[in-house]
Amino acid sequence: MKFVTLRELRLQTPRVLRKVSRGEKVIITNRGKPQAALVRLTEDDIDDVVLTHPSLLQEIDAARREYKAKGGVSLEEARRKLKRR
Repeated sequence: MKFVTLRELRLQTPRVLRKVSRGEKVIITNRGKPQAALVRLTEDDIDDVVLTHPSLLQEIDAARREYKAKGGVSLEEARRKLKRR
């Protein structure tokens, strides 16, 4: 299991996600305290996650509604904003 700071995740997201996609578990820390975990998730796993965590499905639906109402940010625009930091 690897620990990654929030700053490291922001600066090196592709590298961290490659590790996760290879099956490595990553704990995200903020100011030295664990905040979240990243684990590999396959398409087959998604049904299990949603079925065992019904509130997740509600959050996804709310995010979709918000995206439709307010619009979103293109991937290119998000990358430009991240590079400015």
